[in-house]
Amino acid sequence: MRIEYSSELKRESDEKKLFNINTFSKLDKSGLSYGGIERRILMKEYPTGEKLYIQYPGKESARDKNVRPWDFRPKLQLPNGEWLKDLSFKDVWDDLYSFKDIACDMSYIATLFFRIAYMIDAKKTTRALHYEDVDSKTGQIVNEGDVELTWYEYAPEEDILSGLQVSPEAIRGCSVPAYLAYNDYLAQNEDCKYYYRAVYDKGETWKTDTGRRNTLLTHMAVIAFIEDKLRFTEITDMFQRGMGVANLPTKYWEETTGGRVIK
Repeated sequence: MRIEYSSELKRESDEKKLFNINTFSKLDKSGLSYGGIERRILMKEYPTGEKLYIQYPGKESARDKNVRPWDFRPKLQLPNGEWLKDLSFKDVWDDLYSFKDIACDMSYIATLFFRIAYMIDAKKTTRALHYEDVDSKTGQIVNEGDVELTWYEYAPEEDILSGLQVSPEAIRGCSVPAYLAYNDYLAQNEDCKYYYRAVYDKGETWKTDTGRRNTLLTHMAVIAFIEDKLRFTEITDMFQRGMGVANLPTKYWEETTGGRVIK
């Protein structure tokens, strides 16, 4: 689990991020619209019973201004057949307190978020995936089929998650591996939106720390605060300066991850 940050690690992460942005930006959107017919693609089924989908178009594709046509959202069906609510970042931060309540090693969770931020456990995958076109007003499936995708999928080895000694239904009724993968797709959507905003809206060079990394390093900052490694004034100042994100500075990485991430 020990990770030494380097320019090579960042370069490899940048390449994976851009590859995935290209993949998800090219999803077929013909005949689809937010609030109308939406497509959900089954990305993975878990041994614990969860089904993880992505569904699109997202609500930011239907804006009058600052449109984000690549917007999507992950959807997680729980083992009991119910759907996990669409989580906001605030919901995720609330959940971090739940991890602490179930006696989980928070430095381990912070390390896993760092690994997602830099796509360390992302493996290039090609797979035929089943999709359903759903009338979002009635919930009726109006069409279905298969699509082949190639992308870098969050697929950690079993030993990476071995330090998570928690119950199978630890967080919102789902397993921690499924919950982490859900967060990976939340981060993937942020990459797509920030890339589009920079390149297509502003005509600027894409800044690779926006999107995924800012999101996951903010989760790490919240963990640092929960663990009393950041004062309230420090994290609020970080959120204010970051305009809604609190990217954990590198000087806190080692302490927050229990020495697993060094720079």
